[in-house]
Amino acid sequence: IKDSPRVPGRKITRNLKRKMGDEHDEHEEFDPEDLKEHEEATKVKNISKIELGKWEIDTWYYSPFPEEFRQCDKLYFCEFCLKFMKSKHTLKRHQKKCNLRHPPGNEVYRDGHVSVFEVDGHKDKIYCQNVCFLAKLFLDHKTLYYDVDPFLFYIVTECDNKGCNLVGYF
Repeated sequence: IKDSPRVPGRKITRNLKRKMGDEHDEHEEFDPEDLKEHEEATKVKNISKIELGKWEIDTWYYSPFPEEFRQCDKLYFCEFCLKFMKSKHTLKRHQKKCNLRHPPGNEVYRDGHVSVFEVDGHKDKIYCQNVCFLAKLFLDHKTLYYDVDPFLFYIVTECDNKGCNLVGYF
């Protein structure tokens, strides 16, 4: 965390960043050539839709999926393990084999049909990376994708007779 440019020793919070507006450069860690390459690669949305459970969702932003998925117009996500696939047919085959019916990790909260699961990025790395890929489709400036080990992810689900379906994450 950096010191505030206005008050030495004071840490920059998200609220302070918002107040600072244009004074804060969110890409200051990039050198100019890397920044140009980053902006060029991410200026065009690569996936236009996803299917997650019974929902088809229009995406908003570029997400750095592995190369073989970047040119797909639509990706299909398993609603329980968050594995993504190129075709509905592959998703159907996967669903017959997938044993998960809720996110990995520990259920830390339940109220009626709503549950929250705490998922450790170190223990369930692929799941947490997939949460990051999914999140990036809806967040313009998200940068965490691969280094999920030190983080805990909280997955909000709505439970029905099929299992606990993802409705949110943080």
